Amino acid sequence: MKKSAPVVALAALLSVGNVLADMCAMGPKQELNGNWFCQPVKAIQYSNVGSSGSYKQITSMNNQTGSCEYQMKAFSGPLAPLNEEVSLHFRGPIHIKQLAAYIPSSAKSVKKVRDTNVHQRAHQHVHNRLQAKHNVHAQNKRQEEVTATIDGQVVHWVNNYPGPSPSSCIPPAMVTATIDGQVQTWVNNWFGGGPAPTCTASDTPAPVPAPAHNPAPQSAANPPTPAPAKPSEVPLPTEALMNPSTPVAQPAKVLPAPPAGPGIAQGQQYERIAYYDSVSQTVDNLVFLGNHGGQGSGVFSYAFGASLAYVNSAGTAGASSPQKLTDTIIPSGSEITVMLGQACSANDCGYVQPGSVAYHGFDGADKVFLIEYMMPMDSGTHGGFESDMPAIWMLNAQIPRTTQYGPDTCNCWTSGCGEFDIAESLFEGSTYLKSTLHTNKPGGDSDYIERPTSDTMKLAVVFSSSSSTIHIQVLPADTDFPSTLAASDINKMCQATPDNQVSHFSVT
Repeated sequence: MKKSAPVVALAALLSVGNVLADMCAMGPKQELNGNWFCQPVKAIQYSNVGSSGSYKQITSMNNQTGSCEYQMKAFSGPLAPLNEEVSLHFRGPIHIKQLAAYIPSSAKSVKKVRDTNVHQRAHQHVHNRLQAKHNVHAQNKRQEEVTATIDGQVVHWVNNYPGPSPSSCIPPAMVTATIDGQVQTWVNNWFGGGPAPTCTASDTPAPVPAPAHNPAPQSAANPPTPAPAKPSEVPLPTEALMNPSTPVAQPAKVLPAPPAGPGIAQGQQYERIAYYDSVSQTVDNLVFLGNHGGQGSGVFSYAFGASLAYVNSAGTAGASSPQKLTDTIIPSGSEITVMLGQACSANDCGYVQPGSVAYHGFDGADKVFLIEYMMPMDSGTHGGFESDMPAIWMLNAQIPRTTQYGPDTCNCWTSGCGEFDIAESLFEGSTYLKSTLHTNKPGGDSDYIERPTSDTMKLAVVFSSSSSTIHIQVLPADTDFPSTLAASDINKMCQATPDNQVSHFSVT
């Protein structure tokens, strides 16, 4: 999810009719702080999740030069690359009351650390968005990254505000967008009301690749690799969006009907492998971390910033050893990372930044998370630019184990190893929580879950390989977090919501 300029909101409006992508066509829409919001829902389901691809897996980090090396890692299968280990992340203000993780009983056993003393990718799309803005301005003060959902896909392009010089040549381009359920096309007018120049083969510019999420200085060991343009990533300048010619209606693109819930195979049993309860202070096979390297544990370097470290019991600073998170509100601007209570050893986590605290994440294409939480309003300013913007999200666990705040050339995020925003507030004081999938095939829509500000909310996040779905489900207040879950229990909880309160998004 992106904090966007008003022009982004205009682009997003062009896609609100995407068939079976969201419920924007069923009611009023509103634009707030550059983001479009449609209908409140009780469930969000992503289908057709997972594809084949590869990303840059970090293999070494030099904290003297800030350079990193990598190898290409291939992935494939249902839910890939999020079928790999993922870490859970929480940004305040948030009060985490309960948290449970489940995997199929038939899955590889997980080493447990029972009720120990227990023993920031801060929201990259918030922190790094600002860093990206500074980096882009350093390169070209009049460029702006624009994001929109076109034909059901999240796409990016760079607006080049200086405009064409007399010698510049930008050929006309066709634009396609889904508006109120109909596919419409028009010719971009790149030059406002003036005529477009005549182009020759020698001066026609090459397409500009989509920018990295957080443009960062490239090292010699990690040269820039332009991402290949996808068919949906059509350059859409601001001028074209505001001055389209008469649209030509086309037949609407109809996507396949979405699966009815996650479709967990009947007879399958899920075992709870990790659990936290704030009231009883039960911590079973979980560890609480944060980007506080150098504060009692972990490391800090000017090249990579703060590594993962143990977090204190308030979730606000580092600690020298594992701590139990107290029954308290994590304040604005503070973030914690939750992983399994199994420390990495003998390279079983892959490459880890030297000196960082490192634990295993939640592995497998089939996994279930139950979360009870509250996100109270916070009128203070101690959170800075993140004030009163709570969020819950997942990252490929390799990201925090290398560097969360450091150069993007030193983690796998920009090459598509995976992030999943479960419930994120996009601007200060927002009571709308949106979800977005960030992989090599990203997706998301403008429906939202209402932020629980005064009472706790229970939420299920279900990854199902058999249906290639990720299902987010608001649960009844009396839902338990038992030691086992039958497949029938999971399917029932995810199919209880009427379809007119479920936002469906098919990843294409």
